[in-house]
Amino acid sequence: MQTFFSFMPRKLLRDVLCLGVPLILCLWVPVSVRFGQELEQKEGNSRIGDFAEKEFQEGWRKYSKEKDARPLKEWFKLHGTVHIGQCKFKSLPDSSELQYLYLDCPGKKLQGFFFSGEERLYSPEKIDSFRVKGPVKLGNSVYWELELSAETLKLAGSKHPKEEKPDKESKINDKASTVNFSLQYFLSIAKHPGDRPTPKGKEIFFDSSCPLLYLGKDADFYWDKSLYYSFQASCLPDSPYSWIRIKADLGGNVLVDNHPTEDLQEGARFLAKIKLQSVEKDKIVWSDAELFHE
Repeated sequence: MQTFFSFMPRKLLRDVLCLGVPLILCLWVPVSVRFGQELEQKEGNSRIGDFAEKEFQEGWRKYSKEKDARPLKEWFKLHGTVHIGQCKFKSLPDSSELQYLYLDCPGKKLQGFFFSGEERLYSPEKIDSFRVKGPVKLGNSVYWELELSAETLKLAGSKHPKEEKPDKESKINDKASTVNFSLQYFLSIAKHPGDRPTPKGKEIFFDSSCPLLYLGKDADFYWDKSLYYSFQASCLPDSPYSWIRIKADLGGNVLVDNHPTEDLQEGARFLAKIKLQSVEKDKIVWSDAELFHE
């Protein structure tokens, strides 16, 4: 049975087929454009992030200062891998399940990261790149959950090699010259909480072996209508005495490096000289605090 095309002259048949070409192209153009857009988006997600980018800095400002995580979320979404450059990850005191970290960068600290893997990060400073799974709200704050490659996780999960123990004679000499007896007294009572008489004017010096970790501000407007700065003694996190509240002056400042200031970065570490005011069963009341950058 002959088809319709068999009755058409060859020239007319050729013209009909040629007319079909633009029609086919018209059908394929939108598909190819859409495919190109998807490819471009996919490639965008694999871009390498750099903290020096203006978009990151603006996003971090909104996140840390204005509590708006949306711009930073978009930035992390567009960058599959982020290199930390000159920054180093450092750990905050761990909770039972999460490991909180911050980035120690030249001239500033970036707070707000955590790792929830089964492995522990014993050497977070070895992390040179990471991915962000997404923002997670913990309490009243938004944190960024880290995702690490298998190679990075292996490096960051390795423990520091143990240092060789000095011989007995040098150990005795070092101990005699470096023991902080006021700190030893604090550690002694912190391990055995309870009401006790307080040595009058006793000062405790928190040196580099037990710096104070800044947690944030809180207020007690019900009792004394005062502003406090809260810290944690990093060497003894399990004792109720490790929580140290320092009362701000009338201007809302604390003394840091002999200068009054109210601008403390959460997670920052400080040396401190503070007087024991009273030792109670569940807390220590402190006074006359002086802080020094570690």
